[in-house]
Amino acid sequence: MVFVFDIDGTLLDDAEKLSVENKEAVLRAAESHTVILASGRMLKSVLKFSRGNFGILFPTIAYNGGMVYIPGEGIIYESKIAPEIAAKVIEKLRAMKVHRQVYINDELISEEDNDEIKSYAKHSGVEYRVVDDLVEVASKHGVTKILAISTPVVLDEVKEKLSPLFPTLRIFKSFPTYLDFVPKDVGKSKALLLLSQYMGFSLKDVVAFGDNDNDADIIEMVGLGIAMGNATPGVKEVADFVAPSNNDSGVAKVVNLILDSRFRVNDRMEGD
Repeated sequence: MVFVFDIDGTLLDDAEKLSVENKEAVLRAAESHTVILASGRMLKSVLKFSRGNFGILFPTIAYNGGMVYIPGEGIIYESKIAPEIAAKVIEKLRAMKVHRQVYINDELISEEDNDEIKSYAKHSGVEYRVVDDLVEVASKHGVTKILAISTPVVLDEVKEKLSPLFPTLRIFKSFPTYLDFVPKDVGKSKALLLLSQYMGFSLKDVVAFGDNDNDADIIEMVGLGIAMGNATPGVKEVADFVAPSNNDSGVAKVVNLILDSRFRVNDRMEGD
């Protein structure tokens, strides 16, 4: 069996803490099954989270599928936004006065040393670099991902305005205040498919947990898709089962039921 876990809003509670129950459940699953972490975070952040909380590294889907990593082998896949497209997106966000940051070679880069980048860096547990002109940097290298940070209402407006202008990009929220820009073909589901072929497991044997819209594709495609009780309506709609929320160690409750052979899909646990 293969367990795939999102991090924020799934393994972590709203205070960004990993409960003892969730930690123990993940380690228990890893004893005799494959564990994969699948996150919108940069790879550096996921590896730090994994090493710090579990003492080991797991196969990892980072950047919402834009990068795939296997312990002992390194990065086996990476997708990038073309330099000219990245530059245009940054210019649009700059004109709209929305915070923007980019990821190049797994480094976090901003052109403003503001509260948004400081809060994000703290949340992800990573360092960041400030440059004079983000457009210039992106134009030279291309980027793995662009992230806009603002209020949910503002980001909804940004998505509505920019989506028609950039048909080669996938634009979506990975968090209520985070709007991601990645290549059109990037997604957690595609990355998991790549891992299944590379590692030799069937998607039918996968149990995936998630809460936000960037998790919907992976939850819909696997053998058993689990939406957290705090998940968005879209994720719950495609899931096979709704677990208790991230604030109630919902991951641990379901993982332990599965490992104890006591899990029944019809026992919808949301709100329990």
